[in-house]
Amino acid sequence: MCTCLQKAASSAVPPSPGSHSLSYNATVLSWDGFVQARFFAMGYLDGQAFVHFDDTKWRAEPQGQWAERLGAETWETESKDLNEACKELRKLLAEILSLQKEKRGLHSLQETVGCEIREDSRARGFRLLHFDGELLLSCYPEAHGCALPQSLARTLAMEMEKSWDTDGFLSKHYRAHVQGELCGRLRGYLESWTGFMERTVPPAVNVTRSQDSEGMVHLTCKAFGFFPPNISVTWFRDEEPMSRDTLESEGVLPDGNGTYYTWETIIIPQGEEQRVKCLVGHSGNHSTHLAPLGNILVHQRSWWIIVSTVVAALAVAIIGFCVYMYINRMTASATARPEPISLQDQDQFQMEPTDHNGLTHPEFQSLCQTLDPSVQLGKLRTCSQKA
Repeated sequence: MCTCLQKAASSAVPPSPGSHSLSYNATVLSWDGFVQARFFAMGYLDGQAFVHFDDTKWRAEPQGQWAERLGAETWETESKDLNEACKELRKLLAEILSLQKEKRGLHSLQETVGCEIREDSRARGFRLLHFDGELLLSCYPEAHGCALPQSLARTLAMEMEKSWDTDGFLSKHYRAHVQGELCGRLRGYLESWTGFMERTVPPAVNVTRSQDSEGMVHLTCKAFGFFPPNISVTWFRDEEPMSRDTLESEGVLPDGNGTYYTWETIIIPQGEEQRVKCLVGHSGNHSTHLAPLGNILVHQRSWWIIVSTVVAALAVAIIGFCVYMYINRMTASATARPEPISLQDQDQFQMEPTDHNGLTHPEFQSLCQTLDPSVQLGKLRTCSQKA
């Protein structure tokens, strides 16, 4: 069997200055009208990922140093909530598909639920639904209602209003969960989170060098494992800061463990290494780092181009083979498939996991990437219907 692993990345949107937020993002998929057993979930605190759903243990697992300090009871609660979200979303997707004339292909339903505490200490819960990347419904418990979007999904949302009580989307139980439980959970998390975010972790710094086929020397100054993310990395030549136009960098990036890393690379003629140095500034502290001495690692640009081309060709071939095997499996099992799920039998369907893996379809990557940019997706995880 061929297994193709795919990831969709999306950045979490941080709260406004002076406010705090707790949000959970969950996604389910359907393929040709059949709701899949896959479930992707991630949790964010002030825009920082702190929980993901483990697809081997069917449990919520901590992500980052702060989350790892939380007790076992916390992860029991997080696991229970995410498993319930899995079952609820799959039922909602089945209802939506029953209203769709065109069920073929890959479809996604994403829920964003959480709470935000504003600068005036007022708490506001929220629950949003996106279907195929388009906003479907936005609901706020304090407003006791749901708003229809001004988007391509408006027609579907209006159909849902006719056949589905949208007020039920914010039942008393769910209002208590969103406005009460999640906002209370956010306040509890902030008791330890605020102090954690005020800590200072100095960076570790490493300078490496290599030489290309044209004889130019590449010097990279990398700072990693630091917090907060505010940092300066500056290359100097003859005690003068080098122009930003001569540097290569991707900015400050999270390392997934509650700290950050960054790097800057300069390209200079061989023999000028002793004229340059890297100055790193973080939280009022500064350190100077020189180019390393010793043998230079030579890398041929043309060689790397050849290697990159071969790797890309192999990747395309493997993906093509996976898709080919998947299509053959789908075709071979077509006669054994149950009829598309209906509202009457969706409860029975909910208890019967499917083995149709829609993730191998190439449409999956584009679907996830077209989700609303305000929605946090993070690493893809799965859940079991048995949970």
